[in-house]
Amino acid sequence: MSTDTNDPRPADDTDAATITQNDDQQPAPPPQQAAPADNEEDGDAQPFAPLPRHVAPSVAETAWNDDEDLEPGDDIGNRLDGPAHHERTTTSEAEAADAGAKRRRRRGKKPAEGEAASAADAQPGQPGKQPRKQRGPQQPQRERPAFHIGEEVFGKVVEISEHAVFVDLSGKGRAICDRAELSEDALPQIGDHFVAKVHGDGSRGGNVVLSIKPERADDAKPRVEAAASSGELVNGLVTGVIKGGVEVDIDGLRAFAPGSHVDLKLGANLHHLVGSRLAFKVMTYAKNGRDIVVTRREMLEQEVAATRKRALALLEPGRIVKGVIRSVVEWGVFVAIPEAENVEGLVHISEASHDRGARLTDAFHAGEEIEVKVLRIDEKGKLWLSRKAAAGDPWDAVTEKFSVGSRHLGHVARIQPFGAFVELAPGIDGLVRTNDLSIRRITTPDEVVKIGDEIEVIVVQNDPSQRKIGLHPAPPKDENEPAQRVAPHRVLRVSVVSAEPAGLLVRVLGVTGGLARGFIPAGQTGTARGTDLRKEFPAGTILEAKAIDVDPKRGECKLSIRALKEDSEKAAYSEYRAQVARESKFGTFGDLFAKRNNS
Repeated sequence: MSTDTNDPRPADDTDAATITQNDDQQPAPPPQQAAPADNEEDGDAQPFAPLPRHVAPSVAETAWNDDEDLEPGDDIGNRLDGPAHHERTTTSEAEAADAGAKRRRRRGKKPAEGEAASAADAQPGQPGKQPRKQRGPQQPQRERPAFHIGEEVFGKVVEISEHAVFVDLSGKGRAICDRAELSEDALPQIGDHFVAKVHGDGSRGGNVVLSIKPERADDAKPRVEAAASSGELVNGLVTGVIKGGVEVDIDGLRAFAPGSHVDLKLGANLHHLVGSRLAFKVMTYAKNGRDIVVTRREMLEQEVAATRKRALALLEPGRIVKGVIRSVVEWGVFVAIPEAENVEGLVHISEASHDRGARLTDAFHAGEEIEVKVLRIDEKGKLWLSRKAAAGDPWDAVTEKFSVGSRHLGHVARIQPFGAFVELAPGIDGLVRTNDLSIRRITTPDEVVKIGDEIEVIVVQNDPSQRKIGLHPAPPKDENEPAQRVAPHRVLRVSVVSAEPAGLLVRVLGVTGGLARGFIPAGQTGTARGTDLRKEFPAGTILEAKAIDVDPKRGECKLSIRALKEDSEKAAYSEYRAQVARESKFGTFGDLFAKRNNS
């Protein structure tokens, strides 16, 4: 856009001259030259002198050229008239008024009072300014950069780092300048004014980049292009964080580094890199330096590998060290070792806790400090740790704490077809086999117990070397019967559990497990056929019966009351015969009678 130096008002844009006439859209006639302002006609105003080349364009002109939504006089940032001036360029009142009217006409708004007469004078078919019709739904306008490349601005120094100078542009934005451009003598102090040209407008989301030597980019192009082919490293200043990565300034050339190529952690916050001068490898150099992509991934991976190698050298298998939990996952816990440069190792779920039923998310929390034992370092450099080994083995004292015959209260931790595992203590559990769980015959443990049930058990076997504990359901506490040995032909005391038409289900007193389950067939009860066994033998009846068959594998003992009675009768008859035999040694019966009479 060109501006008539004799007219303080900017020329009209071509697309702003569209006129509507009688509701029919017709092409508008060519606009006529705008009349000079009243003050010019009166001769009160002098024409503007041509601007020097180094002077920035006026704010009004910049606004109209760059963004039609900007108000005349809205100077975004601190534009300079020249390197030696620190004052902002301003517009005349005539420029501002005319530009404001133009903006409102473009947006189709009602003109101000001072503009109403001018609008009324415009007749159909004559050049003039008419509100533009809506062109459909309003689209969000793309935000234009506040500063333009090559524009000279000034601001106040707010921070100086090792590699960069940070400048506040009077609250209109934050800029960064490479410290390598400044000599130590010319290095400003915090609070000083700083003058430089815009090298990067920050349109992609990064900071505005300033430079006092913008011509150095031409000198850097061949060197960066050669580095892209040779793989040589180049130094660049991180000037801002943008979508997907960071923006890098390489001696005046703008480059892009993907986020995963400047930090190996997924989703890492990259703002701490702004103002840092780092070494990069050029991946892409295209469009004569307008498309440059750089990376640090290979260097970071090598650095991580070297650091891990040094750290692992400090850890010997078998050592117990302190660590900090970094994260907890379904299959393990990741722990960092501070004394080994925070190298991370894995505590697998099998090595996390002696309590097999414990959930990792309940037992471990991020940030918690724990002791772990170094198990091994495999050929891939992975560190394997154990929490169980560091906490001590609870089986070391299992012999004394869970001796054979002792009673304990536990919880059903797991159920398998062959039995139920009962947790006696964290990391200590025992097995109650299916045949031993109930007096009644069952096929699976879940018929009588479920996970979480509280159950009182008695220890019948303890083998710490095999980490095995055998359990039986404990008999009632009020039962004081002496222990009995179940074997064929032995007379046993039993308690009736239930009476059925087929016989009596009994529990052998003083016995635990499957061998405590006994059965007396109806024919072995010693009662007449048709007797109601439920009335004859109510539940809880204590009686004696003879074991006629024992099956330890099935866990069953067959008993007989009739056999016990028969044995009793046989014993009585044998005793009678023995008595008779003893008496026969003194002669016949007649001799005994005669002897008695003579006496």
